[in-house]
Amino acid sequence: MSLPAVVTFWLYLIFLIPSIIFCIFCLYYFLTDSRFRKALYNHVFVIILFFTLFYELTDIIWFIYYSHTGIVLSSTPMFCLIWIYVDYSGYVTILLLMSWAAIERHILIFHQNCMATLVKRFLFHYLPLIVFSIYPFIFYFVVFFVMPCDVPFNYKKQRCGHGFCLFNNTLVGTWDAIADYIVPVFITIILSIALIIRVWYIKYRNGQRFQWKRYKKMTVQLISISFLYFVLYLPFLILNTAYTAGLSTDIGFDFFGTSADLSYLIVLFIPFMCTISSPELRRKFQKITRTCRRSRRIVAPAPLPVYHLRRDRVVKRTSSIH
Repeated sequence: MSLPAVVTFWLYLIFLIPSIIFCIFCLYYFLTDSRFRKALYNHVFVIILFFTLFYELTDIIWFIYYSHTGIVLSSTPMFCLIWIYVDYSGYVTILLLMSWAAIERHILIFHQNCMATLVKRFLFHYLPLIVFSIYPFIFYFVVFFVMPCDVPFNYKKQRCGHGFCLFNNTLVGTWDAIADYIVPVFITIILSIALIIRVWYIKYRNGQRFQWKRYKKMTVQLISISFLYFVLYLPFLILNTAYTAGLSTDIGFDFFGTSADLSYLIVLFIPFMCTISSPELRRKFQKITRTCRRSRRIVAPAPLPVYHLRRDRVVKRTSSIH
């Protein structure tokens, strides 16, 4: 069974608002600060944040509305198709870009010659970003808008219950489970951990101490990515793959529903992860919060003069207006 609707509603609503704020905050500095904008390793996260913001303002809001009312936002077939299309395309795009970020870090650190020329930079940097940003939208457009599906729309189910169209074709369902979910998640987790081990091993082999300060940002980012996917997504992924392969839904289906609901939290946590993993962004955010606190103190109510007449003199006193 899934989480209770009221729990799901408040859980996502509480995280959604600050997540949108942090997402806009990160995008603003990534795009306006030349240091962030020119760094190649930040490009993938800029695109991820764009898709994250788009996903939060569409799919997550629709999901919260459904959790609160028990019915989809608009009881029409077109809205159902748009919702399921945005849901699958947006989520898988973020998933694929995350896995590419794990791969690209190995290239940028250990194979810098792959970025030496403009052609190599296009092949090993810009082209993967373009492919992984476009492929999910093309694939799921074919699945949900081109391929025939006789699954009726149920406006009292999440995404109108139309996600079962993926399983009408065994080949398509298997490809989707393996290529769009299993492989990207394992790449993200394994390569993120492998990068830490690889850096430590090279430093150890060269007889140098591990320079924690130099790699602190990268390490925190990797741990965050691995933790999010390992805790919030891997259980759902394993069961989803098993069901696709033929496992009976009588096994672990209650846990599957709960893990499916929690898997959306990964998207909401991405902006927090980007801010925490960057010392520069943390300092900028702390500076903004300190400025806001000072502003509140400055606009505090000030004492105003009050005049009282006593006999023939004017006596000046002060009192605070609250």
